[in-house]
Amino acid sequence: MRIYPSLLSFALITACRPPEAPDTIEEMMVYGFTHQADDEAHILALADKLIPFMESHEEALAEGYEVSALTTEDLAAAEVSADAVDGVVGAAVGMFYSVDIDAVAFGLSYPQQDEIFESYVEFERTQESPRECFLDRSCPTHDSMSEVHASLGLGIEMWNEFSQDLRWVESEDYGTLLVVRVLGPTPVQFNIDFLQVHQQYSFSFVYLPEDGAASRVQAIWVDGEVVDADMPESTALNLGINTMVNSAEDLDAWLAAREEG
Repeated sequence: MRIYPSLLSFALITACRPPEAPDTIEEMMVYGFTHQADDEAHILALADKLIPFMESHEEALAEGYEVSALTTEDLAAAEVSADAVDGVVGAAVGMFYSVDIDAVAFGLSYPQQDEIFESYVEFERTQESPRECFLDRSCPTHDSMSEVHASLGLGIEMWNEFSQDLRWVESEDYGTLLVVRVLGPTPVQFNIDFLQVHQQYSFSFVYLPEDGAASRVQAIWVDGEVVDADMPESTALNLGINTMVNSAEDLDAWLAAREEG
């Protein structure tokens, strides 16, 4: 078989070309979700786009963004087999900690999350990979499964299970990065009938700016509804943003108190 030099050159150039991340926050978070466990070149490409955006849009990120929906193809890339979620819009928000990136990794991987979040009645995390070597960065990843029973107030309780994958990625330009993917493809159970959450997912990107305090942007996608209620999409997005902000504040306060103590 004859191979034309021009075609061979094109193939070699294409094979060596680094991946290119999207330009908008709406698409960047989906890109991060789908490539969280892929070749680190994808995460580095994301960092080149996302970190400058985070630095120049800090106030807007604190208010939150609507982000692109997760599709069944995106879930398949994360090795999730679930019903179609096309059209389920996500929300993203920036979080700015008072502690460094190692502390954030410690908190996110901490087995007793009910010590951090008062709404957690019961929490059980099954470690699937060693935590100690992840925290000292001799292991690049930490994966776990969790079951949580939470009280949401007004007598509403929920039971949920999810996996969480944390990963270190080293960058020459930005230092150590932390990317986190949470998969919740099974329905959340409630003690009431008017709330339904069929599946939910999350992606976080964390880096350490020059001031030494970690910055994080997190996106969530929730396939859920309030039964027999016409809730505007903007209301659902705001609820998601407020939940992320409150959780980040609780985690930051717990980590800061731990360092002081």
